[in-house]
Amino acid sequence: METTIKKKAIGLCLLMMMLLACTKSAEDTDELGEEKGYATGKVLDGTGNPIPGARIVLDNTILYASYIHGTTDKNGIYKIKAQLGAWRTFAYADKTYNGQKYTMELFPDKTDAYNEEGAVRNFTWKLEGRMPWEAENYYGGFVMLRSGDGFYEDEKDIELVFTPVGPLIDGSAGRTLSIRYGEDKWQNRYELQDIPIGRYKVKAILKKNGTDQPLKVEDWDKQDGLKPEIQLDFLPDPPNRGHNSASIAIGY
Repeated sequence: METTIKKKAIGLCLLMMMLLACTKSAEDTDELGEEKGYATGKVLDGTGNPIPGARIVLDNTILYASYIHGTTDKNGIYKIKAQLGAWRTFAYADKTYNGQKYTMELFPDKTDAYNEEGAVRNFTWKLEGRMPWEAENYYGGFVMLRSGDGFYEDEKDIELVFTPVGPLIDGSAGRTLSIRYGEDKWQNRYELQDIPIGRYKVKAILKKNGTDQPLKVEDWDKQDGLKPEIQLDFLPDPPNRGHNSASIAIGY
């Protein structure tokens, strides 16, 4: 008899736990579910934590420069009343890093347009990879390359090494990047693409005739001379260049 009562009690507890879990799941679904007439969604960083204060922009796909603005709450959730028309949702996070303010565009789970009925569009912060809106744009930073005076080596013989100094802009540890011409991040002669935004120590190596010869590099934005190694920061909005970019000169 006692064993039967215990079994019933355990079964009742399990049932209550299942009901609580279902209730919580339903609440979570309602919180982020599609709501007629509203653009809704959640914005997360790379580790799954919410990003409060992210800027949300509803962009009209037909009318030029017609926007609706909003922000995420402390849980990374936004809810914006959708108006008549066709809309796409964009999200941006403003981040101060090493004393400079950067604007980071965030990755959408869907890119198709919706109307005044509303839709759910969630976003994640990515440090690298192609943007779905435009094939030529990347989430990582851009580096313009220059040749120092009298430097005429073939770029195919050069290796650039980026070593993180401290965490990257999103707080992650980052990784050392050894980049050669013809690889995904160095397709054009004078351009590096999609470097995760961070502070780096940068050096260059001439790999030619079976030898590794150290070269010198210069932060062209500082123009303080060629050195065996430099500390490089991306600039949020440098003049005459794309945002979140840097420039390096290579020489002997």
